[in-house]
Amino acid sequence: SGQTEQDQRKELKIGVILIGDENEGYSFAHIDGIKKAAQKLEIPEDDITFYYGILENDTCHDTAVKLVEAGCNLIISNSYGHQTYMQEVATEDITFISMTGDTAKKSGLTNFKNAFTKVYESRYVSGVAAGMKIAELVKDGKLTDKNYDDDGNVKIGYVGAHPFAEVVSAFYLGVKSVFEDVVMEVSYTNSWFDITAEGTAAEAMVADGCVIIGQHADSTGAPAAVQALNAAGTVCYSV
Repeated sequence: SGQTEQDQRKELKIGVILIGDENEGYSFAHIDGIKKAAQKLEIPEDDITFYYGILENDTCHDTAVKLVEAGCNLIISNSYGHQTYMQEVATEDITFISMTGDTAKKSGLTNFKNAFTKVYESRYVSGVAAGMKIAELVKDGKLTDKNYDDDGNVKIGYVGAHPFAEVVSAFYLGVKSVFEDVVMEVSYTNSWFDITAEGTAAEAMVADGCVIIGQHADSTGAPAAVQALNAAGTVCYSV
């Protein structure tokens, strides 16, 4: 076609489907990253359309259709449950990218992609950090009988949003790679962003003796609750 790579970039119209907005850290990171990448590639911000607060239901399908009709040739979503609806619409000569997900390869669609698929790696690393902290607390004699189960395992907790593959991740394995004798309590809020539910779940686990709370959700509900309990004198930490 004789077009330069810069010309092709300038013709790129991007649609973005977000589970939250700039007030929610997870979605803000996507918004900020997309804007900075577009700026570096000299893609005008006017050529990016953002839809905020799009739930993992038919609203996502309808929003993707709107973006197709608006002439977008790259459509990105940022939540696991979006991928089903993105895949339904991915029948045009348009690139669809579902941030997180696991169906792109088996879909057989060359224009449907999954990205940000290895979150389990960061969860494993956070588990390693948690295991190191547990080992330190045990060595320093900071734990009480309440922090152990009847078999002598240290109690830890995990606040998850949904029982999806990316949430049921490698945190526990990371902990056990450093400190073997642990048992983990898990609580799902069935929401990606629920500060109150996440905080309440963390508080209940700490009350049950869990000394480390891991989490996979989009708000700071769980870590904020643990931080407050720690400041009040309870031996508990968030990872």
